[in-house]
Amino acid sequence: MLGIVVGEPINASFPITFYQSAYVDYRFTPPRLRIFTLNPCIKNYQFLSADLHLNGNNFAPVRRNIYGTHLDDDCPSALIKKVTIHLGSRKVELNVQKVYKKSTEGITVCLQPVYYYSQWQNIVLYIEAWRAQGATRFIVYFHSATKETWRTLEYYRNLGMIELKSWPSFPSLPVDSADKYPKIDDSVFILSYFLAMNICILDIKTTIGTIADFDEVMVPTNGRLLDYATEEMTGTKVGALSFENHYVLFTPKIYTSHFSGVASPKFKILTWPSKAHKIFNGVIPKFSSKSYDALQECVNKIM
Repeated sequence: MLGIVVGEPINASFPITFYQSAYVDYRFTPPRLRIFTLNPCIKNYQFLSADLHLNGNNFAPVRRNIYGTHLDDDCPSALIKKVTIHLGSRKVELNVQKVYKKSTEGITVCLQPVYYYSQWQNIVLYIEAWRAQGATRFIVYFHSATKETWRTLEYYRNLGMIELKSWPSFPSLPVDSADKYPKIDDSVFILSYFLAMNICILDIKTTIGTIADFDEVMVPTNGRLLDYATEEMTGTKVGALSFENHYVLFTPKIYTSHFSGVASPKFKILTWPSKAHKIFNGVIPKFSSKSYDALQECVNKIM
């Protein structure tokens, strides 16, 4: 005989916290409701009990059990304006944002949340290098940093290059479960990285998007990344491009606030087998020194 597994609702004793908004993703047919959380792994039979509030005053909320997989087609996701999560004695309300298909040509770069960041020189080099590759929009989730780092981000925000979005410290767990689990903020730097990236991906409105840390820039052997990616992916079934890691050294180091070393970088090739010869063709990308003046101008204004 086959055993029957009875669903188990997640209650207030379960260590879970929610991002401030839910999303209705119109890139799929039918649209999908997306709710983001930080929590331990859940079992296949565990679910969230949720009321879906629909547009219009004449519609009563629709109760649904939300598991780890997407709901069936009868979910009225296109009409949802608010979600109420019931966790036993605890209730969480989430407003809903809409996500549409990408439309504008360009590259959107998603950044990890900025936590206690001090190396503002990385940010200057990063943004200017990505701009040279065709990046048109940067999304930065900001938590905390030094004054110099904030001034750098503010400078590029004022240029209209980046969007700064506040990234929260996450609240404590409910009293009845707080002593059983680590504090969420103690490890949120790692956990929130993946949460922020998934949320940022929904906010990409350009034809190309990427996730890259402040010390990562992706370049093809010739030309701009935007042109290369567009050529490789348009009209094909290619959904992503993979780049091999190469380390670069600058002399003097950019942390001296002097960027002259950018004009003559030294590359360190990793020793493990290459997985991306088609992109680099076995050749280290050439670096243009034209960006140096722009870098130095930015540094002077920030300093």
